[in-house]
Amino acid sequence: MGLDSVELIVTVEKTFKIDIPDQECEQIYTVQDLINAVTKRISHQNNTRKELLFNRIKNAILETTSSTATIGLKTPIMDVFKLSNLAFQWKDLERSLQLTLPELVPLDFNDKLDTHVKVLGLKIFKRKSPITKGNIGELIDWIISLNYQKIIDISGLISEYDIQRIVIGIVSDCVGLPVNEIELHHAMTTDLGID
Repeated sequence: MGLDSVELIVTVEKTFKIDIPDQECEQIYTVQDLINAVTKRISHQNNTRKELLFNRIKNAILETTSSTATIGLKTPIMDVFKLSNLAFQWKDLERSLQLTLPELVPLDFNDKLDTHVKVLGLKIFKRKSPITKGNIGELIDWIISLNYQKIIDISGLISEYDIQRIVIGIVSDCVGLPVNEIELHHAMTTDLGID
């Protein structure tokens, strides 16, 4: 395990006030493996915070966008936001919720952009994934991960979902990747660049 991996695991251990044995740490390859290691050590229930927050976020979206769309967890984000007012509506939603939203990127405003930045025909780097390609359920996941310290009382975790969202928030903070680019199956080293 490299220094970044050790730092990530120590941060997770401190956050949850748990101890993950070294031999088990060596077996953590993916984000899901890390979540499983935490889940084994924390008592939790099966209710999900996502369900609890859905109505609050849905109502804030309807209020800030004046959308008449029926909003469910699978509703595409762009079905409720207007591209012409996206930046304004996004900031308005953030103020209404008093929570940090994922940062919009150039591909959110112009889907005709190439996914890679090129110089002289050579791909220099990949653009960050657009938030607006997701759905409302994913947006709720991302909001919870970005705001886990505000939303989730670690001493009163209610589900494995809480643990999942906190771990993804911590990984995002430690690695510097946006929460929408961190998936449970991602390998710590090859996908996330953690040594």
